[in-house]
Amino acid sequence: MKVSNDYSMYEYLLNRNKGDNRPLISYYNNEISTNTFFEQVDIVANALSAIGVGKGHNIALCLPNIPNAIIIFYATNKLGAVVNLIHPLVPTKALADIVQEHNSKVVFVLDMFYDKHKEFLENSQVYSVVCRPSDYLKNVYKLGYNVYTASKKPKLNGNAVFYNDFIKNQSVTAKGEEHFVGIGDNVAVYIHSGGTTGIPKTAIIPNRAINECSYSIRTLIGDEAQKGESMLMVLPMFHIFGLGVCMHSTLTAGARCLLVPVFKPKSLVRTIKKQKVTYMTGVPSMYQKLIKLKSFGGKYLQKMKSCYCGGDKLKQDIKEDFDAIMKKYNSSCTLCEGYGLTEAGVCNVNVEEYSKKGSVGKPLGDIKVCIVDSNRKQLAYGERGEICLSGDNLMLGYYKDEETTNKVLFEMDGVKWLATGDYGYLEESGHLFFVDRIKRMVKISGMNVFPNEIEYLVMQNVTEIDRCCVIDLIKNEKPYLKLFVTMKEGYQYGDDIKQKIKNTIITNLMKYSLPKVIECVEQLPLSEIGKVDYNKLKQKELEL
Repeated sequence: MKVSNDYSMYEYLLNRNKGDNRPLISYYNNEISTNTFFEQVDIVANALSAIGVGKGHNIALCLPNIPNAIIIFYATNKLGAVVNLIHPLVPTKALADIVQEHNSKVVFVLDMFYDKHKEFLENSQVYSVVCRPSDYLKNVYKLGYNVYTASKKPKLNGNAVFYNDFIKNQSVTAKGEEHFVGIGDNVAVYIHSGGTTGIPKTAIIPNRAINECSYSIRTLIGDEAQKGESMLMVLPMFHIFGLGVCMHSTLTAGARCLLVPVFKPKSLVRTIKKQKVTYMTGVPSMYQKLIKLKSFGGKYLQKMKSCYCGGDKLKQDIKEDFDAIMKKYNSSCTLCEGYGLTEAGVCNVNVEEYSKKGSVGKPLGDIKVCIVDSNRKQLAYGERGEICLSGDNLMLGYYKDEETTNKVLFEMDGVKWLATGDYGYLEESGHLFFVDRIKRMVKISGMNVFPNEIEYLVMQNVTEIDRCCVIDLIKNEKPYLKLFVTMKEGYQYGDDIKQKIKNTIITNLMKYSLPKVIECVEQLPLSEIGKVDYNKLKQKELEL
């Protein structure tokens, strides 16, 4: 382990304080300076400590990109506790399952979603803190939000409190976790992903992995950002790119995080222009929407230095159109594709200096990449196989799943490697080419969607169905899901069954998991061992 990574995330950020009280967070009409940021982190840490949160505990953070989320994250890390990151739009059942499975001590939830989860939060023993988007707004913005939402402000009962009341009058200073050799291996965060097998898992991420991400990204943007430089934080914190790149790497470099709670293309362009944005990280669909706007063009783009794309394969035409707009307005900025995954953070970026068309670039920092065959034997340059990664960036494993952990984490020549479940090849130059995902996972609006999970839920809850299969298709350059079902003998498909399927999915999964089309068929193609043949079904649909 590199000594430079052997810190808690809080320590790592604190040690990289530039000492000039520069702005660290921009949020609408408020800029939070370095000194104020660390003061707020201390206050929240004191409040958490006062209710018994410390080493060995975890808190559930179910918030969008608002200042509360970042401050709570580092306050929790300062105490040596773990942050359990959850999508703020998660259904109540899924929230309850995650909180109870991980035994989270506190849940931080947005005000507009409290009533939706109220029954669970009140009936459980978990302490709830309700955050409002106006908590860190100023003057007319704060007043405007509070007046506009006054009638919708939730009435709290039971073990719940508003954020401002939670941090009020915190005079007893909490003792932070003391530094020790190996603190980098302490768990910092739980991130819920599809796992390298395509089945939803909780990745256990240590401090050193996110610190390594920071180090790697700073090899691109510079170890010390100039005062005023900024990163547009559009990707959410529960996304490894949002957490590692947009938040931790940006703050440790001394740049500003420009928080964007909701992605709205026209509004984003106004922010880029007003805030003189330097860097941006997003998914392909975000850039695709930006380049279609007439307002995305002007001298203000000259301030942009680099934009990075991850979360899904970047189409060449999106990059070419984006780069052409930048060139038209004399900006040196280009769109660089990156490669990474929850279990290992951001690993490669195809930066312009040594880019190769179709590649996802060379490894960042000290990260190593190799290609192996099905027997985990390393392959030569140009040979295709499974992409494997090694370095300080790796997760510790999957939560309460030793069997799967041992399948994806392995040793080769005395070095620890992660089998990604992705298919690709390496060139002798060091460029990695991502070909396809071995795991069966679909990206909808940049979010991971898992067909196996959808099928399992439908089969478990809609008893009238005999078999089902989800495939992903593309229409107008946008991916969507189609669900095929067959009925058990004696049952007939109709609107009632269709609605039952939809309700099952909506109740248990994110909205992105809801198939756009549901079709009942007489039979589904089967493999030799009697399973539904997903590939044959998809191929048949594409041939229509």
